[in-house]
Amino acid sequence: MLRFVFIILAYYVLLFQISFCVGKDNDANKVCDCNCNCVVNIGSALKKLKGLRNYTETDPEDSTSTPNEDRLLGSSTSTPNKDRSLGNIASAPSSCMEAAANNLKNGVYKIQIEKYNIKDLAVFCEEDIDFGGWIVILRRKSETINFYRKWEDYKKGFGDITGDYWIGLENMHALTSSCEQELYVYIKRLSGKVYFAKYSEFRIGNESESYALKRLGKYSGNAGDSLKKHLGKKFSTHDRDNDDSERNCAKVHKGAWWFHKCYNSHLNGVYPRGKYGVNWNNLKKEEPLLYAQMMIRPTPNLWRQLTLTNDFKCI
Repeated sequence: MLRFVFIILAYYVLLFQISFCVGKDNDANKVCDCNCNCVVNIGSALKKLKGLRNYTETDPEDSTSTPNEDRLLGSSTSTPNKDRSLGNIASAPSSCMEAAANNLKNGVYKIQIEKYNIKDLAVFCEEDIDFGGWIVILRRKSETINFYRKWEDYKKGFGDITGDYWIGLENMHALTSSCEQELYVYIKRLSGKVYFAKYSEFRIGNESESYALKRLGKYSGNAGDSLKKHLGKKFSTHDRDNDDSERNCAKVHKGAWWFHKCYNSHLNGVYPRGKYGVNWNNLKKEEPLLYAQMMIRPTPNLWRQLTLTNDFKCI
């Protein structure tokens, strides 16, 4: 019986993916999600739907019929990044959801951002949190890296990609403007207790807009929303004062952020100080944090959570 329920569920998932993507594009040969360049092999998907119909009409209680499962849901030994009816799909991944899909392990991978002609961008993929597929854009865990830096450093990025790290505002803009992203902020207090703040959308402007925090979606989590008051604010460093205060917030607080007057959160402060430190004030004002990590991934992430086959790809 459980087998039958699973097949019915898979059937409706396939129908949903086709109807969702068809609404995005009228191309008869392929359907593209305008947000994250997802391609659905319609021909193969329809064949699988037909197979699902035939399968549910036979013997769904037969738990030994593994060849049918392989035929309908895709064999794990199938060649990655190949599309049997549309030709080869670009092999270079564009996100951690694709780059780490084969082994689902934390680590450094290379991706491309085709819209901005960025190739072989090294990123750290976080696979242990909330279904994985996250690109780490900021990490604070020690005092080994100085975060009190100039505009140019924050623009280009700095640090140790496996340790304290800032991916760079230019890369952040490219990632969030080429593909709609969600944001996950992972926080650990000195007590060791873990908190998180998740936002359904996150987008950064370009340099002419001073890399302003342009979009911030719906909040969920247990850390409290310490970012919403920064929405619409420009990024500031001690040598590029873009905040709303009469004083230079970056200079006063020895960091860089989307300051207003001055902050409700500041994850680029001095580690591990309290005042002017790495703070998320909705937990406790100016309490120093032991660990903080900001991560983004394409949204929606239905593909990853439902572990769909290679007929549904993000390129």
